[in-house]
Amino acid sequence: MIEAVLAHINDARADADLPSLVLSAGLSTASEAHNALMTGGCGLSHQCPGEAGLGDRFTAAGVSWTSAGENIGQGNASDNDASIIEAANGLTDLMLAEVAPNDGHRKNLLNASFGRVGLAVTRGDDGRVWFTQDFVN
Repeated sequence: MIEAVLAHINDARADADLPSLVLSAGLSTASEAHNALMTGGCGLSHQCPGEAGLGDRFTAAGVSWTSAGENIGQGNASDNDASIIEAANGLTDLMLAEVAPNDGHRKNLLNASFGRVGLAVTRGDDGRVWFTQDFVN
């Protein structure tokens, strides 16, 4: 699933004449931990109660960075890979369709200085799909 979601993001970056993002295992670990907190009851939030800040999470996962960003989203899907990928890619498309001044997600996705990404897609038992995209230079 992650490869399909990454390809969708990189297709959008290619359309904007930007280089592809490289999947980072450390960032993905941080993304997965954040998704677990959101699905575990925190809800849609960039920082759950008791959770370290964004940069501290990345550093703790062994990621070196000087600039960072995060996108999170929540949608719905059936319990199969194709539906979950469709939900995650749909969330990315909504982010890419943002317009100023409310286009922070779009800016993260199309930030030329970001070269690495961590991704996590989790479907809860209730059908909600949680998506975390973490970016660093």
